[in-house]
Amino acid sequence: MSQSRKYRGYRTERVVSSYLQTWWENASVGRGAGKDIYGVPFDCEVKSRTGFQPLAWLKQQAKRTQGNSLGFVVLRCNGQGEDAASYLAFMPFGELVELLLKAGYGDIQTDTDKLEPERCAQCGSWKLVDVPCRTCK
Repeated sequence: MSQSRKYRGYRTERVVSSYLQTWWENASVGRGAGKDIYGVPFDCEVKSRTGFQPLAWLKQQAKRTQGNSLGFVVLRCNGQGEDAASYLAFMPFGELVELLLKAGYGDIQTDTDKLEPERCAQCGSWKLVDVPCRTCK
């Protein structure tokens, strides 16, 4: 990897952490083999690559969290500037559906802001505390 690509990756991590500070003021860049972004209640894997290897990146992120926290990948594509809001973000589809249900897109309880997410003991999918798992259903 060229030095310019490496520095672009570091800069992308800083841009993403700065963007997240709007909502999580302690968001900061991590270094080493751990999380890319610290100080947030989820795991955010940041990529700034020419090649597109989404499955490898999702596996990298999932290995780090081992199902214990919500995680996703943020990708800065070539040609994108430093507007992190325009970067791509992706995660396993089942986890996205669970987030959409929690946000009120579906026929679940209306007090979702008071509910807490947890992993289903049977299948490992994300579900809400005291709400039946939709995957096992």
